[in-house]
Amino acid sequence: MSSAPIKGLPPLPSLNSLASSGRSAKVQGWGDFSSMLTKQIKEVDRLQKDSKSMAQRALLGNADVSLHEAQISAAKADLHLRFLMSVRNKAVEVYKQVMSIRV
Repeated sequence: MSSAPIKGLPPLPSLNSLASSGRSAKVQGWGDFSSMLTKQIKEVDRLQKDSKSMAQRALLGNADVSLHEAQISAAKADLHLRFLMSVRNKAVEVYKQVMSIRV
């Protein structure tokens, strides 16, 4: 059985070319998502460390840090952590949905 190509569509690559190029090719978009997620994890970690440091300095009475600034820093770190957790939860939800698809 032979099939005629559909006009206007590019031809499909052969299976051999897909197998050889698939090993070295990166999935489009996932590299960007992975690097963005890594940056956000590092940013949340940095914000939490800064917040802890500011809170300690404010409680020790250092004049360069007020209690108000320490509270703002803690709220900012908490907000970033909550956002990161919601992204993680959504990714897990999508993964479960994809895994439940029957082929």
